[in-house]
Amino acid sequence: MIVLRNLLISCLAILVLMCPLADADSLINVPLNPDLSDFNRETYRFVHRLLNKRVLPGIRRGSLPLTRKQVVSYLLEADRKQKNGEIALSSIDQDRLNTLLTFYREASEAVVTPIHPKQVIENVGEGKTPEQKHLDSETENPSGNRRLHLMTMAGKNYRFSFDMRASQRVIAHLVDNLSVGSGSPSPYEGNMHVTTFYPHLYGQVGETFAFTTDIAHRFVYGEFFDDFFPDETKIRQLEGGLKNRTAINAYLKFDLPWFELQLGQDTLQWGPGYHDSLLVSKNPLAMDMIKLQATYEPVTFTAFTGILEDMSAEINEKYISGHRVEGYFWDRFGFGLSEVVVYGDRFEPGYLNPINIYLINEQPISRADGRVPGSGDNVLMSVDMRLRLVDDFEIYGELMIDDGNPAANFKHWDTKFGILGGIYLTDPFGIADTDFHAEYAFINQYAYTHVNPVNVYKHFTTPIGHQIGSDADNLWVELRRRWTDRLETTFGYELERHGSGNIDKQHPADAPKDDVWTPLSGVTESEHRLSVGANWVVIGHYSLYAEWARVWRRNLGNRRDVRENANEIEAKFLYRFP
Repeated sequence: MIVLRNLLISCLAILVLMCPLADADSLINVPLNPDLSDFNRETYRFVHRLLNKRVLPGIRRGSLPLTRKQVVSYLLEADRKQKNGEIALSSIDQDRLNTLLTFYREASEAVVTPIHPKQVIENVGEGKTPEQKHLDSETENPSGNRRLHLMTMAGKNYRFSFDMRASQRVIAHLVDNLSVGSGSPSPYEGNMHVTTFYPHLYGQVGETFAFTTDIAHRFVYGEFFDDFFPDETKIRQLEGGLKNRTAINAYLKFDLPWFELQLGQDTLQWGPGYHDSLLVSKNPLAMDMIKLQATYEPVTFTAFTGILEDMSAEINEKYISGHRVEGYFWDRFGFGLSEVVVYGDRFEPGYLNPINIYLINEQPISRADGRVPGSGDNVLMSVDMRLRLVDDFEIYGELMIDDGNPAANFKHWDTKFGILGGIYLTDPFGIADTDFHAEYAFINQYAYTHVNPVNVYKHFTTPIGHQIGSDADNLWVELRRRWTDRLETTFGYELERHGSGNIDKQHPADAPKDDVWTPLSGVTESEHRLSVGANWVVIGHYSLYAEWARVWRRNLGNRRDVRENANEIEAKFLYRFP
């Protein structure tokens, strides 16, 4: 870990000296975690919708996050096509396009024609290009003439900004029917209240250097449900009647001639899934990492090395390295190939090579180090695809292989894998401003586990891959309808099942060598969730979200005949200070 941190410091010092000054642009990522930032969920959903309607050409949406500059380039491309009569957006899509262009207007102005950053803030028309004036006229903020930031400091070649948001959230769990067996887990019931403040400091110098520190600091009171914010930082000195939880994304970004370099804490998502991903997902807390990313049309390449954490006192060093190549071909077919390795008890420079093949190199690297017990390091790989034969209809899938040889013996316990598939329809059956998703994932009994505890595929307590973890499957269906640019309703159904295995439950050492894996082993726990929700969002100003869900749980804690029927109600109000 010390070696990696020293490497980060050295890279930072060299790159700061290399960084030229130029007109400002936006390198900051649009965050993936909706509980950390604001209006990012609406941003990604709209970009995905435009992609599925083929308003936009192929986008490497399986290698997230996107930068603000990328998002704005997509929005401007859609705006240009609409004005030229190449496409016809609905009035609601056009309104959403305009409001997002307004929200990202600093990046919009830089993409249209780079100008003096101070003019962007102070000038109301004087000194702007015709393209910028036209953009301003087309992107009137529906919430009035609001400032983008609470505080801004700008000069010839830099802009630093400070934003503040706040939210109030309540989650109510109301049990109305409980069948409790002997030794069964006690259910949680009551109301949990969460007050969160989101300070965000970020900026950019020239076109090649940017930084961001995005914090969510929560005060939790009432009942506390352990499955919320499980790995976030606890500030015990402030706790009394309140519990504190804090999450943070903070990194430096350099736009170099051949690739982008990112240093710091962030979240990644690889794969085609809209609900979740099998190999690298947005679920874990942000990890410290070095990330390289480059796009050479039509291919995007990503490589990273990160520091993982574990709650076990015996695990003090744990790392992950990965790389992914993804391309869109023919504007209708996307393909991705990814590989990661988790290793610990030492730092391994051999895995830093971004064009390494872990499946081959892991054997000599791990065997050459006498400190590595068990079967060496943990290599996982995945292949994924997205196919859109007709506009408005996408079919996608992902196959993840953790270990074993499925071709030789599919049922052997050491054949660890996961599969994910789904469909995405925009405006199905001619119903305008509607999105429909259906996605299924299955992860078999020992996937993500490892004989060496340091190599278990998790960060803190959360799987790095799909949120359901090992020995589980999940079916997710969602229908989303926008009635205006601000009002949206959702209807969802989700089935999640868990066998008796889990990510920390490795194959028993005394089991037969020819043992087989079992689908949803032992007593299967299941949860059916039927939900109805509504969102009222004024992008750049505030949002109001409410959802009611009816939940049926069976065999709670993998104990037979332990059942629960409950209502879950959630409401959240978020406000962005002007």
